[in-house]
Amino acid sequence: MKKRLDRWMDRMPMPVLPPDVRKRVFNEYVLGYGHTAAKDEAIRCLLCKTPTCMDSCPVNSRIPEWIETIQKENVLEGYKILRDRNPFSSVCGRVCPQERLCESTCILLRRKNGEAVAIGGLERFIADNVRMSGVEWKDEVEPDTGKKVAVIGGGPAGLAAAYFLRKKGHSVTIFEALPYLGGVMRYGIPEPRLPREALDWDINHIINLGVEVKTNCVVGEDITLDQIRKEFDAVFIAVGSGRGKKMNIPGADLKGCYSAIGFLMKVNTGETHPLLAPEKEVELPQDKKVIVVGGGFTAVDCAIVAVRLGNDVEVVYRRTKDSSSAREDEWEMLEEEGVKINWLTQPVEVIGDEEGKVKALKCVKMKLIPQEGRRPKVEPIPGSEFEIPCDVVIFAVGQGDNPTAYKDLEGLKIDKWNNLSTVDEEFRTNVEGVWAGGDVVNGGDLVVTAIKHAKIAAQSIHKYLTTGKWEYKGE
Repeated sequence: MKKRLDRWMDRMPMPVLPPDVRKRVFNEYVLGYGHTAAKDEAIRCLLCKTPTCMDSCPVNSRIPEWIETIQKENVLEGYKILRDRNPFSSVCGRVCPQERLCESTCILLRRKNGEAVAIGGLERFIADNVRMSGVEWKDEVEPDTGKKVAVIGGGPAGLAAAYFLRKKGHSVTIFEALPYLGGVMRYGIPEPRLPREALDWDINHIINLGVEVKTNCVVGEDITLDQIRKEFDAVFIAVGSGRGKKMNIPGADLKGCYSAIGFLMKVNTGETHPLLAPEKEVELPQDKKVIVVGGGFTAVDCAIVAVRLGNDVEVVYRRTKDSSSAREDEWEMLEEEGVKINWLTQPVEVIGDEEGKVKALKCVKMKLIPQEGRRPKVEPIPGSEFEIPCDVVIFAVGQGDNPTAYKDLEGLKIDKWNNLSTVDEEFRTNVEGVWAGGDVVNGGDLVVTAIKHAKIAAQSIHKYLTTGKWEYKGE
């Protein structure tokens, strides 16, 4: 029995490209499980009767059920179970912070030196295995209801809502302002973390259900929300909150200062877009000194890309690693690739040369001030200012509002951040027949959170379309 318990302790590591290789290519660097390793890892799962991991998953994925299908070598059934609650397993298996969600409550963590089951790696294994098998997957769709739903925005929330609504038999049209579907998954997450063939596979399954798509269509400019409401029985607003922004410090508009989304869009698609990127032109740096400002997933993504473009890269973040939203292993991999990370460091000015180009970033060191019951405050240390010479500064410091689609809808409650956080628990707005979800509600969160919003909203929309009852319960 002791040997069996010991086996439960040891998590199967996923293979990763070595630092000197991965820093030179845009290939995916975490390679994923093969069949034998995936089965060995799946066998570690105790298939709990009361699975705490499900409660820690925003979409309540039926984790023990689909892990058991790996144990039994029936991944097609596992994929069917996954898609019951999430159409983006290829994505979430890669980009979800599972160590803070489902894996954080794995019962194996309670054992001495125990490691959680690699739920994310196994989810990715199932999706990749089905994709590479050549199986032509088709989700079941209920008979047509004759009802029409408009989805404004083709990111994770909009696409997931389209998926759940179309499966219920409703006609769905997605209005997307940009040239391609995917939202932050396409424009914000770089190829080394999320290969486009995996993303496109997930998206195509949704479109192939019979979802109509209108790209390059800016709601609020090309067509008004009022016009859409006259044609459709319900509307789901999922425009995100992805407009890039920079820090409000001197020199932030010098040549060579970019928002994270402007930089990542340029890398991921070869172009920027005025709806998201505040800068008209982004010149991708090569053989330059690049500083990324920020401490979340987006900062990590910018650093990953900047390194692979052949630059000397540093990250500055005003707090510490344990308060970062990014994974610890990703910070470690960046350091392996030669990225210098400056914790407790706050930019105060971008210094330019006589031609108006970036030449240095002036920073100040910070200190933590404990607060009872809350995370520590940070304050600058007097006299600690210093400069880091650089050619480019990329600000990964959050997102701004983008209310173009809904700003003129009469009576709609919009919060002080120009978002729609005034929705109720079913993501209804105060305007009948209009729902909202994803980053436009919370100002910026995880892909899986957007999918959760979409699933709840889709259930509410379906109820409304079949009963005609409207019960907004917001403030």
